[in-house]
Amino acid sequence: ALAGAHRPMGEIETERLCLRNFREADLPALLAALNDWQVAQWLARPPYPYLEADGRAWLAYVAQDHAGPRPTQFAVALQDDNRLVGSIGLDVEGSEAELGYWFAFGQWGRGIASEAGRALVAYGFAQLGLRRLHATTDPANRRSQGVLRKLGFRPIGPVTAAVPTKRGALERPGFELLAHDTRGASG
Repeated sequence: ALAGAHRPMGEIETERLCLRNFREADLPALLAALNDWQVAQWLARPPYPYLEADGRAWLAYVAQDHAGPRPTQFAVALQDDNRLVGSIGLDVEGSEAELGYWFAFGQWGRGIASEAGRALVAYGFAQLGLRRLHATTDPANRRSQGVLRKLGFRPIGPVTAAVPTKRGALERPGFELLAHDTRGASG
């Protein structure tokens, strides 16, 4: 059988990862990751501290997203043990979307963000028909800027965000990737 042949709708598989709906069993890992300052300091939207009620509200939001034909928010789990290691998603507006993600601190430096990002970028352009993706990072988050560059995003200068990161950054480096930039790209 082909890998992924029996994959449920709304799941994206990569070599090591499964991008899927969140599950109740993911709640402890979700709370642990988003209450880790190493992770939380770079993020704007999730509250800190991240309470169980916040996690349950997120699980419900993503479950509703996955009830539709083309979900945009995903848990990132390791294929070998289905353990939650992060989250990645697209906030879609018309033909463009903002890419957002976080990964548990213990997973950094393993190429997981790039692997999940490549899969979601391909999905956004091929399945969702998006024409442009954009993203911002905290100015000091060099790791995330490196991930975006690996994915083919190019810097577009500073962007003023509506919500600061936990480190207080409202003005952040912006990046974009256009659908035509990815034609013929591997991965």
